[in-house]
Amino acid sequence: MGVFVKICGICSRGDLEQICALGPDAVGFIFWPESKRYIRPLQVAGWLNSIPEQIKKVGVFVEPAAAEVESTAAACQLDIVQIHLTSNHWKIDRPLFQGLEVWLSPRIGDGVNPKVLSAVSPEPSVLLADSFDSGTVGGTGKTVNREQALAMKNKLGKPLMLAGGLTPDNVREAISVLHPWGVDVSSGVEIEPGIKDIHKAARFISAARA
Repeated sequence: MGVFVKICGICSRGDLEQICALGPDAVGFIFWPESKRYIRPLQVAGWLNSIPEQIKKVGVFVEPAAAEVESTAAACQLDIVQIHLTSNHWKIDRPLFQGLEVWLSPRIGDGVNPKVLSAVSPEPSVLLADSFDSGTVGGTGKTVNREQALAMKNKLGKPLMLAGGLTPDNVREAISVLHPWGVDVSSGVEIEPGIKDIHKAARFISAARA
């Protein structure tokens, strides 16, 4: 299997349909209200017939309440829950979400500490390395610290999803250096926050799979 490719931060049905036609492995929706790319679960629920069965649906949350994950996952028929951590005290029980895969994105500086894995019980299946910004989560366009991403991959022994500042022009080189399990892009294939550049998305997918 090649590198897993996720296009995240989709905010319109038109963008969703065009991106799905490009054949990524997953599409992501931001369910964190403070994000510039926030989308209401009920909107995504209305777009389900536009998503081919083979493309995974990922819901992105920031330290959510269990009830929020459960209701959103059901409404949007999510396959994967991607959780971003902003503290060292948040925890969630994965058995609450039967059939859902859970990905975890620790703060990049905390990603070498095995204790981060205990935030999800049982442990998450994939770790996401994203650039850190104290004012937001993801979609910053800032390049992730590669040394910290490598440390996360090597010390914690989980498949690594690489995010943070990836573009069609740098994703291939990043893959060749870090050898991640997957890559995740949002701002790197946008015209502006929440509006995708479909040509860039096509180039990104092609470059990641080259």
